[in-house]
Amino acid sequence: MVTAARSGPDKSARVTIRDVAQRVGVSSASVSYAMSGRPGVSGDLRDRVLAAAEELGYRPNKVAQQLRRGRTDAVGLLFADIANPFYPDLASGVIAAATVEGFEVFVSNVGINGERQTEAAMAQLDRNSAGLLFTSVADQDRDLLESLTRRGVPFVQLHRVLEGTAADSVVVDNLAAARELAQHVAGTGRKRVAVLGGAGASSVSRDREQGFRQGLAMAGATIVNEDGLWGALTRESGAARARALLSTGQQVDAVLCGNDMIAVGVLDVCRERGLRVPEDLAVAGFDDMSFSSAGPLQLTTVTVPREMMGRRGFELLLRRIQGHDGPPERVVLPHTLQVRETTG
Repeated sequence: MVTAARSGPDKSARVTIRDVAQRVGVSSASVSYAMSGRPGVSGDLRDRVLAAAEELGYRPNKVAQQLRRGRTDAVGLLFADIANPFYPDLASGVIAAATVEGFEVFVSNVGINGERQTEAAMAQLDRNSAGLLFTSVADQDRDLLESLTRRGVPFVQLHRVLEGTAADSVVVDNLAAARELAQHVAGTGRKRVAVLGGAGASSVSRDREQGFRQGLAMAGATIVNEDGLWGALTRESGAARARALLSTGQQVDAVLCGNDMIAVGVLDVCRERGLRVPEDLAVAGFDDMSFSSAGPLQLTTVTVPREMMGRRGFELLLRRIQGHDGPPERVVLPHTLQVRETTG
């Protein structure tokens, strides 16, 4: 049997710079210089190289190029719980801004309690990520962030912030927003208010708890559950804590929640027990998730511009990657109180 000899590169394999060089009859270095626009290459040679590359279907191996210069055009985004709608919304902002600049975004889920924060950050750096975006830092991450600072790794804190860390950050004024929400709820005549916050290790949860406390005090209202302030930012946690609270028999006029997920859990329990909202119990959330204004829910809450937070965070990180060495910048985004039917 006679077989025909194949000419040119194997069509099943990726076309390399060597294939282009063979087609033109020059060295691989000459092709590299021509394609990168470096001086010393004639216009005629550059035209022949580009024509051969197009004919062969050659695409530069960007990963290899990036690895040679010690980093990739990619950043790492680390967050706590992909099931929490807050984080996908924030991630969409990061990805949109990164795409415009030709960057990829590698996403890592560090666990609700942040137990994989260090492991995930190191894995991102092993991929030669150019910088990191943290959304879920807590007190136990201080050593990690200080280590990254010493190593010169650019990073930005989004949403949650460790005070005293020399890094850019993008936040909302959670204390002021929570104070405004609490004043609204107390202003509807609610005087005995429960607070179901998030994790006590989170700067966001602590600021919201302090804001709730200040707003209620200013209106002459009191917190009735000092022993039950902290918990997970989940619907299940909201329901479990609401059941425990209502089972004590103490009078409760309203519940201020650390996020909208907790508030939905509280509303679940209200339906279980036949409590009317807001007539028997007012309920307010935080973050203004997409479901908060859907259908009959109409949850009173505070809008946090999550997508904008992601966009601004990437912009700050890119500036650091490109060499900016000015002092840390904190960007405070606007929030909006959304008064809906669950507070009357």
